[in-house]
Amino acid sequence: MTALAAQLPERPYLFNLCENRYLFCICLLAAAARGQICLLPPAGQMAVILEILRDYPGAYIAREHAPQQAGLDWFEVIPPNSKSAASPPLFDWQRTAVIAFTSGSTGKPKPCPHSLNTFKISSEMAVSSLGLAEQQLLMLSTTPPQHMYGLETSVFWPLFSQLVLHDGRPFFAEDIRQSIKTAPWPTLLASTPTHLRSLIKTEASWHNLAGIISATDTLSEKLAGETAAILGQSPREIYGSTETLSFASRETLRENLWLPYSGCRLTQDKKGQTCLESAHLPHAVPLQDSVQIEADGRFAVLGRDQDMVKIGGKRASLTELNRRLKDIDGVEDGFCFIQENGRLAAVVISQITKQAIKLGLQPYLDEVFLPRKIHFVTEIPRNQTGKLAKSELEKLLAGLDERN
Repeated sequence: MTALAAQLPERPYLFNLCENRYLFCICLLAAAARGQICLLPPAGQMAVILEILRDYPGAYIAREHAPQQAGLDWFEVIPPNSKSAASPPLFDWQRTAVIAFTSGSTGKPKPCPHSLNTFKISSEMAVSSLGLAEQQLLMLSTTPPQHMYGLETSVFWPLFSQLVLHDGRPFFAEDIRQSIKTAPWPTLLASTPTHLRSLIKTEASWHNLAGIISATDTLSEKLAGETAAILGQSPREIYGSTETLSFASRETLRENLWLPYSGCRLTQDKKGQTCLESAHLPHAVPLQDSVQIEADGRFAVLGRDQDMVKIGGKRASLTELNRRLKDIDGVEDGFCFIQENGRLAAVVISQITKQAIKLGLQPYLDEVFLPRKIHFVTEIPRNQTGKLAKSELEKLLAGLDERN
């Protein structure tokens, strides 16, 4: 790691896009040793990276192979020579080491800076509260390390416990099962409800699976029950955000309420705004969800305050989707909405084709957030402030149903 740190370009920021989890980890730590900050974009699309690059000039891309788009500065991360001895690197634990981005209410990727100390304290609280502190288990994740859930569970939890980092990211159900079956240690699987739905379709046995962690979307009791019956482990959900990291958990089949990690506490002001106070955070952080706090500190999540939508276990802001839609040349106005079937649709005032609109969105959005249906209208009834009142929205959508 020390050798890698010395080889990094002299720049303030890097996009750590390493796909191999081990290389991602040593690249992050090498950058921290050099005082460089890892930027973790909310999506891997190059257009999103270029947008962030405008706010962080001088950033370069670090990964195992060259990016497809030419002209970008990049550094090739290769496995270090394990035979070479080197002194351990020195870190400024309080300095920002990572800036993760999430789509906030403004529609623009929102930066969330965190120090190594934040991750260290958070990881120690998490593994202790989940009963993992003294267990030597392989930590296998289906979520990339650039995502906060994957970053926490598969990179930082192993760094600050006896859990063992797994450098791969198996995707298909049988690949995941074989990785667990052949692992040298009992395996803890960190996954998502979307992945669990595919795993329960397998008919083979799940030997060597020691536990399941789930996040990024609500795990239904039905899916949790099927997972426990077929995979042999009752999944435990963890709760958090890019701003807060994880700070609570529950075993879905046994608990409806979330239990904060030891050292974490939720507070609520007279207006109902909930904040998280914790040793791993430099200050109290407001939550984006409305919650109901019980006397013993446990809590129920009542709903999201803002306009975040989840499809296929992935999150996006409607504000962000609308901004992307209206940025397309040829689209005069438009907005996105969720249909009753749970899929995304769009309403536009435009003379260009549906295919042209989808092509305009494609560089910026994950596939699941491309509108499945696009409705063309001649007018969108906005008020003087440019907003679309709920009553007017309902009338407009009802009219779409009549014409389609």
